[in-house]
This record gives sequence, C-alpha cells and structure tokens, in this order.
Amino acid sequence: MKKGILILFILLSTHGYAHSETKQEKIAELVQVMDMDAMVDAMYAQMVPMMKNISKEMGVTDSETEIFDKYYDEMTNVLREEMSWAKMEPAVIEIYNKNFSEKEISDMLAFYKTESGQSILKKMPAVSQESMMMGQSLVRAAFPKIQAVSKELGQVLKESRASKAQ
Repeated sequence: MKKGILILFILLSTHGYAHSETKQEKIAELVQVMDMDAMVDAMYAQMVPMMKNISKEMGVTDSETEIFDKYYDEMTNVLREEMSWAKMEPAVIEIYNKNFSEKEISDMLAFYKTESGQSILKKMPAVSQESMMMGQSLVRAAFPKIQAVSKELGQVLKESRASKAQ
C-alpha cells in the first residue's frame, strides 16, 4: 500500500512538473515564436541597401565598386560571425529574463501566437528599417548644423584656453 501511494505521489508530482514551464523555457519559446533568428537574417538583408547608400555617400566611383564590394563583403562576414544568432540568443534570453516578469512573458507568448501577433512580427523588420532610415535622414539633415556648432565650440574653447594662458 505504501509503495502504491509513493508511486502515485511520484507520478502526480512529475506530471505537474512536466506541465509547468519555467520562465526560462517560456522565454526560449517566445524567442522561437517570434522567429528572432529570422529577424537577424532580415537585418543582414536590410544592410545591403544601407551599404549601397554608404558607397554613394563615400563617393565610390564605378571603378572603385569592386574594391568597396570586397571590403563590404568582409565587413558583412565579420558581422555575421560576431553577431550571429547563436552568439546573440543567450544574451537576448537574459535581457528578456531581466526586464520582463514571467506573466509578461506568458502574455507576450500568448499574443505572438495569435494571427495578429504573427502579422506584427512579419511586418516589424520593415517598420524597423523604415524607422532607421528616417532617423538616418534626420541625422543627415542635422549634421551641417551640428558641424557648425562643433566648429564654434572648438573656436570658443581655443579662445578660452588662449585667454587663460596669458
């Protein structure tokens, strides 16, 4: 009889344990549902047009394109190695663990499993790219003003230092 109760207790406790996911397991599932590894691949795909813009900004001529492309390929390979999903995943899981409660993870997991959640995940790379390009455009537009302020700062500092040296 005692053996039967012990076996029943073990079965019930392991059954309960098997169905209770830890926060870490939920985060790992969330990362999978969000298809973050594909997001990393999409990020690299988005870099191609950005690098082409950089080549234009650098004034790369047609005769220099081969040189630029060689170094661009090297930079891309370094990024793919150093920023691979395999290297990022543990850090991403830790970031989610640190910043979100288990309930928030569960809620995100439930949402991203829905049709709307999946739709948002598919659209987010494009939204991020467009937002980044908009930000870059604003910075480019502000850059001449920033340069002017920086030049003025340099001049004022130079004058201030000269007056203190006297």
